[in-house]
Amino acid sequence: MTSDDIDFVVVDVETTGISPNHGDRIVEFAAIRLNSNAEPIDTYTTLINPGRDVGPTYIHGISQEDVANAPSFEDVAG
Repeated sequence: MTSDDIDFVVVDVETTGISPNHGDRIVEFAAIRLNSNAEPIDTYTTLINPGRDVGPTYIHGISQEDVANAPSFEDVAG
C-alpha cells in the first residue's frame, strides 16, 4: 500500500468549552474525507444538542436556537 491508496479524514468540532470534566460538550461535528490528492470524497456535518448552554456563541457562531432540535451526542455517536 502506498500513500496514493490512502484516504484521509479531517475532523472539526465546536464545543461549549475546553473542559469535558467540567461539563463541556460538543455542539457541532464535521468531517471531510479526502483522497490522496486532497480532493473531497465525502462530507458529514451535524449540530449536536449538548443538553446545556451552548457556551461562547461569539466564537463558534452556534446559538441555543440552532441546537434546540438537534440530536444528542448519544444519538449521533450511536
